[in-house]
Amino acid sequence: MRRINHGKSNLIACLTFLLLFSAVGSAQNTADLQGRVVDPSGRPVVSAFVIITSQGTALMRAATTDDSGEFKFSSLPVGNYSLEVKADGFIDFQAHDVRANIGKVVRLDISLGVKDSHVASTRGASAPMVETSNTQLGVVMDDISVTHLPLKSRDAFELLQLQPGVQSTLGADLFFGSDQPGVVSVNGGRARSNNYNVNGGPSGDQFVNAPSIQPSADSIAEFRVISHNYDADLGRNSGSVLNVITKSGSDALHGSAYEYFRNTALNAKGYFDPGKPDFKQNEFGGTLGGPIRHGKTFFFTSYEGRRLRDGITSDSVSVPTLQERAGDFSSGQPFTGVLQDATVASALNNRPGCAAAVNALGGAPVAAGTAYSGIFPGNIIPPECFDQTAADLMTQFVPLSNFGGQAYRAVPDAKVRQDQITSRLDHNVTSQQQLSFYYYGTDIFDGEPFARFQAVGANLPGFGGRTRERFQQLNLSHNWMINAKTTNESRFVYYRGGQGQFLSPTHTGLVQDSCATVPADQCFSDSGSPRLGITPGYGPNSEGVPFISLAGGFSIGNNANGSFAQTAFDQVWR
Repeated sequence: MRRINHGKSNLIACLTFLLLFSAVGSAQNTADLQGRVVDPSGRPVVSAFVIITSQGTALMRAATTDDSGEFKFSSLPVGNYSLEVKADGFIDFQAHDVRANIGKVVRLDISLGVKDSHVASTRGASAPMVETSNTQLGVVMDDISVTHLPLKSRDAFELLQLQPGVQSTLGADLFFGSDQPGVVSVNGGRARSNNYNVNGGPSGDQFVNAPSIQPSADSIAEFRVISHNYDADLGRNSGSVLNVITKSGSDALHGSAYEYFRNTALNAKGYFDPGKPDFKQNEFGGTLGGPIRHGKTFFFTSYEGRRLRDGITSDSVSVPTLQERAGDFSSGQPFTGVLQDATVASALNNRPGCAAAVNALGGAPVAAGTAYSGIFPGNIIPPECFDQTAADLMTQFVPLSNFGGQAYRAVPDAKVRQDQITSRLDHNVTSQQQLSFYYYGTDIFDGEPFARFQAVGANLPGFGGRTRERFQQLNLSHNWMINAKTTNESRFVYYRGGQGQFLSPTHTGLVQDSCATVPADQCFSDSGSPRLGITPGYGPNSEGVPFISLAGGFSIGNNANGSFAQTAFDQVWR
């Protein structure tokens, strides 16, 4: 009876799946190492035996030099390596901490000394390295730089701004710039024109091309920014290319735990702030990596949580005075215009006491075609003529001045809660084949006190958006060095980004109570014909107060009808 090895069968099936979707071009997530071995006179050493070993996973590859003394190792996983060269009649050469950086071709030219009877071998320091086989211009930052350089928000993408030709963009413009650290202008280009990759897979948002897959700083092995002359296989947008490689496990169990905390203890109140803005930032998490099977299979996982409370100072907003709230506008300019709509005139006359109050103040009868200055002499509007719904909205949502005159400023809090997990699994199938699995997932809750897009939203607090987001990436890759001149890289990437925005607040009781005091045809409705331009099913009874703006003054309400969700999917086979 023949026994089936299910482990090998599953592995073969997985490799076959990846090979079906392999192609020539792919985002670079490996490195190449090449060089030339010569004798003291500069002549090539033929058939020298070159061995390279990963210092983290013990992955070992071997090659021999050709007739020109050249050797090459392709598609090496990013990391530090030890290199050894042996040749008959020459002193053995050894070098350590040879760094293979993402997307780079590292070259080592080695001169071997002639062996004599007194010296058996020599151990050299790191061989001099210079990149002469690649015209791409860029900068590599390793994990030491990422975790040790100061980052105020613990976002590694802030380090992009340290690179030549890179500058941040100010403001939250939807298409041209953002305060998000990864959205930068490179060489004067548009901030939305960059390419983002994590472990060789695209990681940019499909809507506005901002980085949506952003591994925590402690899980990043290194990243590279290519600003000029990048290869055609990396081109999608006209800006720079950012490649991020996450850490992998090694033969030794290792990990970390951390927490970063910032507050307002040393902060001062801004000159125009009504009070000191609140600020509390907690970043905490940990990493763990190690072997599952020594020399063959390794794991690395990380978790990071973010809790942020950030006070946001509003613009200076003009709000009604106490006298104006009571209907006394005598301190302002005289009323202008004519009452044109007979329906409005009828509604005013039907309000209990309105016509009598107007008459008592010496105003003209409320009728279409009458000037407002005649109906309300002296710029006085009797409270009996107030619309109860409008009066309730004013009382509930429009505060009194707190900044002199009619100005109002507030410092409400924005609250962010984020949880991120990453997992990586690496398996050395053979010394020439490596299989890698990576998963990224993050959940974000963002509670903003103001409208998400403030240009068309309320400028008073209380109508901010509550946004829930989830971003995920699944990356499966296979690297196969078939021979010294042929390498196959296969990759499957699945990306999903989901966003749901929920309006806040609903205040259903307020609207229902207000509508109970006025005729039904003057109020809002969730069923039947839409009134005041509100679509049935998305009226204030279910979705909050509609957007109301007073020219030159305040605006309240939600600037969208109802909740909405946005989901993007992206599958890449390479």
